[in-house]
Amino acid sequence: MRRPPAETPLMRQYLDVKERYPDGIVFFRLGDFYEMFFEDAHAAAQALDLTLTTRDKGKEDAIPMCGVPHHSARTYIQKLCERGFKVVICEQVEDPRLAKGIVRREVVRVVTPGVVLDEDMLDAKTARYLAAVVPEGARRGLAYLDVTTGDFRATTLESAAALADELARVEPREILAPPALHGELRRDGAALTAIEPPELDEARAILGDLAAPSAEGLPVRAAAQAVAYARATQPAGVLPLVRLVLYRQGETLVLDDTSKTNLELTETIAGRQKRGSLFGVLDRTETGPGARLLRQWLLFPATDVARIRRRQDAVERLVEESRLRADLRAALAGLYDLERLAGRVTLGAANPRDLGYLRRSLEALPGLAALLGDGLGRGLAPPELLARDPGLDETSAAAADIAAALVDEPPLSSREGGLVRKGYSAEVDELRRLADGGKDEILAIEARERERTGIASLKVRFNRVFGYYLEITRANLRAVPADYIRKQTLANAERFITPELADLEAKVLHAEDRLLALEADIFEALRRRTAERAPAILRAAAWAALLDACAALAETAHRSSWVRPLVTDNDVIEIEDGRHPVVAELSPAGTFVPNDCRLDPRGDQIVVVTGPNMAGKSTYMRQVAHITILAQMGSFVPARRASIGVVDRVFTRVGAADNLAGGESTFMVEMRETAHILQHATRRSLILLDEIGRGTSTYDGLSIAWAVAEYLHDAVGAKTLFATHYHELCALAAKRPRVKNVSVAVSERRGEIVFLRKIVPGGASRSYGIEVARLAGLPRSVVARSRQMLAELESGDDLPLFRRAEPPPSPQATTGVEEKLLALDPDRMTPMEALGALAQLRRLI
Repeated sequence: MRRPPAETPLMRQYLDVKERYPDGIVFFRLGDFYEMFFEDAHAAAQALDLTLTTRDKGKEDAIPMCGVPHHSARTYIQKLCERGFKVVICEQVEDPRLAKGIVRREVVRVVTPGVVLDEDMLDAKTARYLAAVVPEGARRGLAYLDVTTGDFRATTLESAAALADELARVEPREILAPPALHGELRRDGAALTAIEPPELDEARAILGDLAAPSAEGLPVRAAAQAVAYARATQPAGVLPLVRLVLYRQGETLVLDDTSKTNLELTETIAGRQKRGSLFGVLDRTETGPGARLLRQWLLFPATDVARIRRRQDAVERLVEESRLRADLRAALAGLYDLERLAGRVTLGAANPRDLGYLRRSLEALPGLAALLGDGLGRGLAPPELLARDPGLDETSAAAADIAAALVDEPPLSSREGGLVRKGYSAEVDELRRLADGGKDEILAIEARERERTGIASLKVRFNRVFGYYLEITRANLRAVPADYIRKQTLANAERFITPELADLEAKVLHAEDRLLALEADIFEALRRRTAERAPAILRAAAWAALLDACAALAETAHRSSWVRPLVTDNDVIEIEDGRHPVVAELSPAGTFVPNDCRLDPRGDQIVVVTGPNMAGKSTYMRQVAHITILAQMGSFVPARRASIGVVDRVFTRVGAADNLAGGESTFMVEMRETAHILQHATRRSLILLDEIGRGTSTYDGLSIAWAVAEYLHDAVGAKTLFATHYHELCALAAKRPRVKNVSVAVSERRGEIVFLRKIVPGGASRSYGIEVARLAGLPRSVVARSRQMLAELESGDDLPLFRRAEPPPSPQATTGVEEKLLALDPDRMTPMEALGALAQLRRLI
């Protein structure tokens, strides 16, 4: 930044900060405001709709400036982060009254889209990840870190497409990457920050003992990039990191962005709301950590059968033990967010009230463990997950330490005072006695001076400028004693001091100032000791989150009558009376029609689903995917019985939408998504295809749909549900051994149709498109005309536009006709133009 021609000490201080943080908007504390200057002022004024003014108005080189009140700064910081800005918080770190010259200021933290600590800016049920990407040829190293909890993971991905799939599940709010990758990584809701990754040796030095020495280079470099960036945002704190978790993408069921969206796993397509999504049905958690863990299970379902069954065992026991489940959920409801509280303590951002919340939560953990032990101790061995040792000795010690030092209801800020418990510090108690006693003595002085002077309205008052003083109205000035010293004259009163009042003021104010400083020091020491116990607190928090997630799944299973599925490695999906978990939940009781499904790579590999629109084809296909995902995350499922062979990926090609920003039509989007499926699906995948080929002409669409089905059968072998309106596709079952036809049953009564929502063997004979159009509200005349035209087509009596001229022309009569025909472009002609061209051709013949 170019320095202004006439630097003041204040501006020099500001510019020094700005030079260290050139890519951030500096919130520079001046009294009760955060001020922004120069280009920061322009950017913030535009982004926040603030008034842009200048410092030193009237001067030729006046400095652009805008500001926000410090008490409402978090609202403005949140808005800037949502728009992708970094905000650098520069605070006054000494008392202005004690400063010699300019007040000392320091950067206390940097808030970025991926690094946020303020609870008001965080979603309690969603992790807030900072991601880092490092390229090496076609491969990508990915690391992601939640600074609020210390959740820290990394992996190696074999392609840009695999990276895109993983980022869709991680949902980072900020991605660190070299500029060359930004085009590949551009995503809605994620800010991109240009940064060059460290080399391997430097990366290992940054991570220290967080990563094993044998860890592969790519994820280590990405992890170090994330850590270095996050550390730079917290000059005064330590990140709450315990270890880096390295994993392989194949350890969990892969859900790409398209499938996550189409299946509405965490939010609805319309409205982007939690209600109506699968997570909305599952989330009956009582704590933020429990909800975040449950969400992670949903987006990263396991593929290891043993791991899945361990979760199922825990959920099943809590389904069976209804009293235990209710007691656990009630106890969990009393916990605050232990993970984020531990993170704030470690980062040095926790206030006294945070430590009070932490103490209450830690004190509740032994009771939670006792409930669990009593409830499970009934002759049966406890499930492995529920029998884990949470290691509560150290957390109990932390709770006792906080309880000894802090009052039961500590204030929000350590600067407010009144936070140290009586009896904890003899010095605090003595200073408190002096301060309180001095105030009592001041009241005694007031009473004594009233009696001495006979002035009943005499008052002892205090302000920050004059300290303590005696205020006497003008009507009583004649009664003022000679030893009173005049301090200030007002319109209706005079202010005086006495030597006695001045001496007492010095003693009281000194005691209050010393008391505030001492209490702040005691709090800082307590916070440091608590931070040292953060690993134990995080371990206990993970245990409580596990209980919460399992209890939530058990509660859902109990309320909705779900069953435990059998999860196997045999590749077969078999569901009896399966229900869509969301639609069934939102439907009136007893109205949802359940359906069976069997998919087997060796038998019923591809199931072609036909039937009219609105009959339930899409609901049926989605419920199969939902049940599979639920089973692999360890949940019970909505069915009478289910056996789920583990799948490695779920692919969907559902719905139609243009990508106008990318210059892609509906058909191009459809073909691109289909190509992605054909390139990446394996024999262990589950594929949902809905109306492949509908974005183009009938013959083109049918040809593509047929070829795609053949390729899936012959080359891929993946379990596939294939919904279509092309009834001709049903003929594929006679040509390929692993293709099966089913349809949605429809009842016709007196020309009316009723959708029975039941899947039955065999293909549909009709599409019932006209009946669906009538139900949708098309005018009666349009429906009647449609039926007339359909009858003509079905009878073989082609519409006039498509009738062929009779008799066929002789070769001698076709002179010039062939040239005219080749010059026509039927796809670009209107019906009237086509009729005119036909008439011209007849005349030529």
